[in-house]
Order: sequence, then C-alpha cells, then structure tokens
Amino acid sequence: MKTLKPASETLARRAGDSAPNPICGQSEPRDEHITAFRGLAEVLALVTVLILAPTANCFAQAKLESPVRDIDPKESSRLGRELVDRLISQVPARNVTNSGLLKLEGASGMLRSVPVHFTVVAEGSSWIAVYETKPTDEVSKRARVVIKHVAGQPNSYELVEGSPLDGAPRKLSGADTMIPFAGSDFWIADLGLEFLHWPEQKLLRKQIRKGQSCDVLESTNPSPKPGAYRRVVSWLDIDTGGIVHADAYDGNDRLLKQFDPKEITKVRGEWQLEEMEIRNRQAGSKTRIEFKLGQ
Repeated sequence: MKTLKPASETLARRAGDSAPNPICGQSEPRDEHITAFRGLAEVLALVTVLILAPTANCFAQAKLESPVRDIDPKESSRLGRELVDRLISQVPARNVTNSGLLKLEGASGMLRSVPVHFTVVAEGSSWIAVYETKPTDEVSKRARVVIKHVAGQPNSYELVEGSPLDGAPRKLSGADTMIPFAGSDFWIADLGLEFLHWPEQKLLRKQIRKGQSCDVLESTNPSPKPGAYRRVVSWLDIDTGGIVHADAYDGNDRLLKQFDPKEITKVRGEWQLEEMEIRNRQAGSKTRIEFKLGQ
C-alpha cells in the first residue's frame, strides 16, 4: 500500500494561466512545486484520493493536446490493469474533515449553492469517505453518502436522503451508483471513481494534455444500463496519477460528461485542488465543488 503524505501560504492559480516548469519546456525546478496528488484527500477530504490536481505549473499551461506515443494493443490491457491497481492502492495517512460548496448551474444559469461537508476516515488498509450536503434553503436536497474503499474489493456505498437524515441507508453497488448526488451533476459513482473498478481497463497512449504528460486510460463498463456510462476515457498525470481531464460516454457512445480540476491553491507549501467541475454535455448543466482549504 502506498500512503499519502500530509499536504500542508495561499496562492491561487486557475487553469489556463501560465507558469514555468521543465516538463512544459520551461526552467523552474520541478521539486520546488510538490505535486498536489500527495495528501490531497487528507486535507480536502476530497471526492477520492484520485480526483486530484497534477503538478500545478504544468496544469496551468496552454491546453495543448498532442499524441506522444501509442501503446501496443497487445500490451494495452495489461498496462491498463497495472496502472489502475497502482492508483486504487492509495490510502490516506490520517483522518480529515473539510467543507465547501456544491454549486449547481443549469443550462439557463446559476441555480443554487449548497454547503457540503467531507470526511475521510483511514482504517488500516481501508478507508471511508463521507459526503454530506447541509442545505440552507427549502429546495436543495439533503443527502449523505458513505463510500468504503477496501484493497482488492469493490467499493461499497450507503446513501441516505431526506431531512432529517435518520432513515435506513440504501446500499448501492455497480450500476445503482449512477444516480445524482444531492441533485447535482456528480453521480454517486463519480464520487467513488467507480469506473476504475470495472474489469476492462486499457492504456491507450501517452499524450500531452493541458501541457501535462499523461497516461490515457480507457475504462469500459461490462454491462451498462440505459442512461449509465458505457466507457470513461481519463488523462492521468504520469508522475502523480492525478486526473487532468476525463470524458464519460453513454450507451450510444455519445459524450455525456466531462470532468476537470479548475483551480489550484498553494497551502503550507503544497499545491492543492481548490475547485473542480463536472459538466453534463447533453443536459447543458454543470456542478462545481469549491473546497475551503487550510481548515
């Protein structure tokens, strides 16, 4: 098991700003900017240890996309499986709580902001992530989902909705997790990165995305239900495994959703993800999660 080091000055940088870094052909030493991957789940109680910003400087470069090297099809499944096994072996080193805002925006503009609370509880080789909305209006839905990650086993999910949250939890698995969390564009499956637990994983190629060297992984759902993801293509930072971008496709292989980290902030010497966004390209809606860092 790999253990994430604790992440620990606030300096915000949005994607698209320029910053020097040798990976992107610039001169600033890479080791002065520790990757945000290590420890982000602990500090933010993030959606998962893998929805993380890559090295901030390269992430902020121009959004150049160019193929570097295609993977031999005979090797793509083996390499994809090895990559995923390495990613999902990450375990937080300590318990953490954090809060933020879930901002939901429909096709016509901003709808509402909902306070949300995040908790990570490490339990040896396993860990639990809890996400709970705490609405301040009468429209937004109150919800709590508990996701348990155990090495070598599928994720387990328990969902409670309503006010107060005193009902019996619904146990979810597989395709049942592809439902909205608190009415947002984030599905329960997104919060657990369920696509990394599908059996078919292929490493397609090495590619530059947003100025970052990436492994391009294709994850295929073995039995997609109507309206669910059929496959997910994700660009993962080669050095950290952090998601630089991800595209999710429906059963007809049409683009359904896109995920992007949006803003990075330096907190106590390490870059951390402050904002991430998921867009539903078919509905024209989007949801952002803004984290309160340094708590």
